Formats: sequence, C-alpha cells, structure tokens
Amino acid sequence: MKTFFQRVFNTEFLPMSEVRKIKVLIVMVFLLVTTLSTVPFSLVLDYSLAFKIGAIALLFVSYVVILLFLRFGRYVIASQLSIVYMLFVTVFYTQGSSSFFAYLFFYILLMIVIFYQELYLFVFYGTLTLGFGISYVLLNQADFVLLGGQQETIFLLIATLSLFYLIFLIQILHSEKLYTELNLDWVKMNQIIDQYQEHSLHYLAELRKTQKESPLYENVVFQQAANEIAVFITEQVREHGKDILNVLDLYLYIHERGLSHILDNDDFSIPMKRMASRLEKYLLNKKSDMVSMIFNFQTIYQPSEPYVPNRYAYKISEIASSREDQILALACLYAFLANEPSQLDQYDQMTKVLSKAEIEALFTSPEAEQILDYELVAFFKANKDLFEEYLHGWKRKE
Repeated sequence: MKTFFQRVFNTEFLPMSEVRKIKVLIVMVFLLVTTLSTVPFSLVLDYSLAFKIGAIALLFVSYVVILLFLRFGRYVIASQLSIVYMLFVTVFYTQGSSSFFAYLFFYILLMIVIFYQELYLFVFYGTLTLGFGISYVLLNQADFVLLGGQQETIFLLIATLSLFYLIFLIQILHSEKLYTELNLDWVKMNQIIDQYQEHSLHYLAELRKTQKESPLYENVVFQQAANEIAVFITEQVREHGKDILNVLDLYLYIHERGLSHILDNDDFSIPMKRMASRLEKYLLNKKSDMVSMIFNFQTIYQPSEPYVPNRYAYKISEIASSREDQILALACLYAFLANEPSQLDQYDQMTKVLSKAEIEALFTSPEAEQILDYELVAFFKANKDLFEEYLHGWKRKE
C-alpha cells in the first residue's frame, strides 16, 4: 500500500503506461465497491431472482478478467474493459429502475471516462453515455415529470447531462492541445540542439584536455551523487535500493570502454549486454537524449536580458523591420560564413571555412527558409557576384 501511494503521488514523473496502470487500479477499487453495493441494491430492481444472480455473477467474472489483463500488463485493454464494465452496471440499474438514483449512474460512468483523460476514450464512450442518458430520460418522461412536478424537469435533466459532457470535452481538448504544443516545442528544441550537440561535445572534450580536467563521469563527486540518487529513486519502487549499484557500475564502465567493447565481448552475459544497450541513450560523452536534456536545462535557466518579443526569432525579417537592415544582416551573415571557421575539417577540428559554392547552396536550401525570406534569397542570387567579390575572404585580403 505504501508503494502504491508513493507511485500515485509521483505520477508526474512516471511514463504513460505506469500512469495508466495506476488509474486502472484506482478505477478497479471503485468498481469493486460498486459491485459489492449492487448485491443489496439489486433487491429493489425490477428483475427476476435468477436474472439478478446471473447478472451479479457475470459482474464478478468480468471483474476477474479485467484484473488478469491488468496483471499481464495489458493496461489499454484493461482501461477500456473497466469502462465497458461500468456501462454494464449502468444498464443494469437503469433498465431495472426509472428513478433519479439510476439516472446518476450516467454521471458516474462519465467521471470514469473523464478520469482516464484520453481523448479517443472520451469521444467514443462519453458520446455513447450521453446518447444513452438522453434516451433513458426521454423513455421515462412520465416518471421524471412526476418526480420534479413539472415538464421542464425533462429539459433540465438532459441539459445538465449535456453540459457536463461538453465542459469536460472542452477540458480534455484543451489538455490535448497543450500536450501537443509542448511535445512539438520539445521536438523543435531537440532538433535545434541536435545541430550543435556534436560541436559542443567536441569543444567540451578539447577544453577538458586544455585545462587538464577529467571527464564528468570520472569525477568522484559526480559518481557519489549518482550513487545516492540511484539508490534513493530505486527505493521508491523497490524494497532494496542497493541492487541498482551494479547497473550504475555498468553505466560508468560503458563511458570508459565503449558500448561495442561489451557487445563484442563473449565474456559478458546476454542480460548484461541487453542492459548496456538500454543504457546507451543515457551516456554523457556522446550525442544522446540525456545530453539533449542537460543542454536544455543549461540554456533555459541561464540569466538573460529582460524579455523582448523577438528574442527567439530566427528570421531576419522578424528581427529587422526595414529592408536596408535586412540586407545588412544578410551581408554580415555571408561575411561570417565566408571568413570564419564554422565546420569540422577532416581531422575533426573546427578550422574549415565554407567555400563560395557551399554558402550559395546553404542560402538556397529549404533549411534557409527558417532564417531568410524569399526576397532576401532573390536579392542574394541577383547580387551574388558582389557578395563574392567584396565579402568572401576580405580578412585575408587585408
């Protein structure tokens, strides 16, 4: 129970499959209470005794089936079956009674669908529930009018259920929109960082050599911190945190010797090779998701100047409003590329200066559209000879 509540309180940091598993477990607890409560409540429903016994037995069998899917990691199927299970319970109550109590089960069913916070589930099962609820009210108008004392009660019940559905549909659509935008921002930032990651890692290695410093993964303080954090995190989901230390030792060993040394060595077991392959994307000395995340944090939390609207603008037209300033910016960009080292040479040193043909290919490439407008590209093509004559190699000419 302690482990379960720890995972519930830390769902923000869990993968989607684990979050879905926890949600299904919570729903299953609620369904168990509902099923047990159905046994005494079924006595007042308009069914025969044999039908009541058969329906309740079917509920318990279905409950066990959902638990089996949950036990074998079929969380998506288990979540959908739990909704179908609650739909069956709703049908059981609403077809055996026309009371306001049975009408409330449509809200309970919608709440379970909403709890999963998945758009496709809500659109399908939520819409099905709404249609079923409206039909139920219309088919039992006489009983609900008698309950409310006036004809407007029917409209009120339908409007309330519809409004409940629409509010949460908007909320889930908004959440889906935010999630999609955050995901696109993450992908875009990764693409930008990926372009500079190899150069950054190269310069970090050169700086360490110049300053005669050891790599981060060889630093004793880093190793101790990684040790303590790994043990702490493991103890949140397991009883013994020390078991992770062997994985940490393997992680540091991969940095020193390389992944190929382990995969090509027959002395290492298959499970260890499999674990080493899984650790590859977290290495600190190569282009990886881990390094991308570190770069993201480093760049996001650096002190900066006060916010300006075009701080993160890449297009020259968004940075400079006048055409003259845009042409000057284009000339500065060309002069930089034509005179400053910006590429790795055959010895992996940052000494290569782009040639005239390479700069032209770069300016006219599809990727350049993120920086240059069509008008600026056309201006460059029309005046390419002037750019090459006066700006290419002007440092060497001096």
